[in-house]
Amino acid sequence: MTSSEKSSAQTIYSFILDNKYAIIVSFIIVLAMLFVMIALSGLDSIIANLSRTNLFLFGLTFIVQIIVILLWAYRWKIILYHMHDSPGFKNVVGILLTSIFGNNITPGAIGGEPLRAYILKEYNGTPFEVGFASTMADRVFEMFPFVVISLLAIISIITWNLGIVSKLFLLFLIVAVFSLFLIVIYTGFNKEWSMNLAEKTINFFLPFINKFTRKTYNQSHLVETANGYINNFNTSFRMMIEDKHLFVKGIFLALVCWFLDLSNSYLAFMAIGIHPPIAPFITVYTIAILLSFLPTLPGSLGITEIVMIALFVPVGIFADQVLAASALERLASYVFPTVLGILASLYYVKIFSKKHLEKKNEKLIN
Repeated sequence: MTSSEKSSAQTIYSFILDNKYAIIVSFIIVLAMLFVMIALSGLDSIIANLSRTNLFLFGLTFIVQIIVILLWAYRWKIILYHMHDSPGFKNVVGILLTSIFGNNITPGAIGGEPLRAYILKEYNGTPFEVGFASTMADRVFEMFPFVVISLLAIISIITWNLGIVSKLFLLFLIVAVFSLFLIVIYTGFNKEWSMNLAEKTINFFLPFINKFTRKTYNQSHLVETANGYINNFNTSFRMMIEDKHLFVKGIFLALVCWFLDLSNSYLAFMAIGIHPPIAPFITVYTIAILLSFLPTLPGSLGITEIVMIALFVPVGIFADQVLAASALERLASYVFPTVLGILASLYYVKIFSKKHLEKKNEKLIN
């Protein structure tokens, strides 16, 4: 059995169980960070800001989030149509929501794409390799706009009224993310180089990982798994580059989704009566989103808030206001889609259980 086939055999329940320790530890870290931020910012001040919430504007954030999910699903459906076959739009949305659920509860958002490919295989009969390649192509579309945005963020940080240490630290993180984007894009053009780099990286870090975790990981299996991911990514990347119509449409939809996410965050501030200056707000939001691409905590909870607090203070927006607005925005962009993802996951568990039971009964009859 190949690594891809093993991944396709993974159920929604086993996915959570296999990642339970990483999920638990990461959320403990998130809660600790939030506790410290709330304590330093003042719980009473945060509650006072939230008490002024404009419910109409707050409700708009949920509507905007629904539009983002629908556009994201439409983008993925276009990719599936070009690669193999696509289920109906309703099920594309449902399967995407399970992916959002997987990404939102795992550190570094690494769990959603394999889960999406697995459910697509079970429901639509799409080969796991094709389904996973489609999720990689979907993610690539998000990277191209952020390459441009990364450059704008670097220019903004240089001109920003911050201390030299803060500037250097943020520039280092942004350059790291930007470099990661470039490596990922180069991976799409040079598969052999990427596989060689992956093997060298695994060989270098594996002894430390084995020692730290006190487990023995199979080097050849890890290399095979990495090569499988690289091969899927390379296939999907080349498909996008060769199909100019798909490439332009995908990037356009990614940019629209980015603009809507930005608008949602701004609406959250407006809902508590804060109107940040547009240009600095776009810069701060972009930097925070860029840093959220680093493999950190689930949904980059805590990390994004810390960055936004540090960057908003120079423009006169205080920590308690940032945390209050962030709480509203997180309800719409994180909690709401996660709950929908849980419901979608339970729906597909029910469908798959019924399907497997019918197959079992057919075998007994025959």
